[in-house]
Amino acid sequence: MKKLFIIFSLSSILLFGCTPSTQLINSWSDKENTPQEYKNIGVAVLFPNSSNRYITERSIVDELKENGIQAMPTYDVFPMAGKLNELIKDPENPEKAKEFIIKKVTENNIDALMVVTLFNQITEERWVKDRNFNFGGTGYYGTELEGGGSYYDYYSYSLGTIHDNGYFTDKSTYFIECNLYDVASEKLLYRTQTKSANVKSIDEESKKLANIIVKELAKNKVVQK
Repeated sequence: MKKLFIIFSLSSILLFGCTPSTQLINSWSDKENTPQEYKNIGVAVLFPNSSNRYITERSIVDELKENGIQAMPTYDVFPMAGKLNELIKDPENPEKAKEFIIKKVTENNIDALMVVTLFNQITEERWVKDRNFNFGGTGYYGTELEGGGSYYDYYSYSLGTIHDNGYFTDKSTYFIECNLYDVASEKLLYRTQTKSANVKSIDEESKKLANIIVKELAKNKVVQK
């Protein structure tokens, strides 16, 4: 009995110890969509921490390019999340935000827009001094897997709600949503939701996240290479 208990304990440690820190929890794609080749997919990661946003956008763009899909980061195109007041004088007027987003998309010849945002977070009540592991901070914002709406509606909503809540510990679980929109039709083509736990390196986790996003993109044949 003692041997069985030891074997069970070791098996449990190995099983839970090997659980990936970033995992896919949901995926959806428009089955009526005809895959097409995009010349320039804009990747917009809405994390309030500028360094984490830059790193994650670069990771996703690099992964897309490695898979034969043309893409660009939007770090220098769109403003920081949580700074909607600096973007427009009247942040309560959604039409102005819409006009700005459409203008930037058009100026940069973006024919599809991928928006990545934090939609939920579970954190231990323990503060730390290092902010390197702070993905971002919002209240709960999740969307149904089968959803509508345009890319500028989703972007402007996320931009206005994301804010910096302070210093987050690595004892956190982050739920991240990725939406891909066709710019011409404004249709949502693809959505994934992932979970990241105990993040210790944004560089490593951003690559894992990018791999999941692009792998599901290919699996669902959303984009033609």
